[in-house]
Amino acid sequence: MDIKINTNVSDAFQETSITINTPKLSDEIQDIIRYISHIDTIPNRIIAHKNNEIYFIDLNNIICFFSKDRYNYIRTKEDTYKVRYKLYEIEDIFKTKDFIRISNSCIINIHQVECFDTSILGTILVKLKDHTQETVSKRNVSQIMKLLKERGNFI
Repeated sequence: MDIKINTNVSDAFQETSITINTPKLSDEIQDIIRYISHIDTIPNRIIAHKNNEIYFIDLNNIICFFSKDRYNYIRTKEDTYKVRYKLYEIEDIFKTKDFIRISNSCIINIHQVECFDTSILGTILVKLKDHTQETVSKRNVSQIMKLLKERGNFI
């Protein structure tokens, strides 16, 4: 879908408004409308815990969310923190913030991906910027391939 974006900046405007001109109300357009409508409600930080201390973790610093031994964690370049949310809740809250589920136990920040290794047939290995690796589960491979196609226009 090609989108033409026009921006008009003037002191004459009292408020910011967005107008969408489209020949039909497709699913993609509805997704854009939902995203724009909820942009102010999406948090930029999440509360996490470590050693009885509470931290506010900026989403940009998060490499991934993961489950281990019945607990959920956040991994950043600096450290690992425990989080009280379930992974499905995290996935739902941050789905428009470039976080994508790659397995039952891992959600990655796509801005923290170094590369996707597709050298093993039917499997994708995600190499992250902190020099760790995560494997995409077989049921999530098609979702990752779709993401790569949408974002990169090369597959």
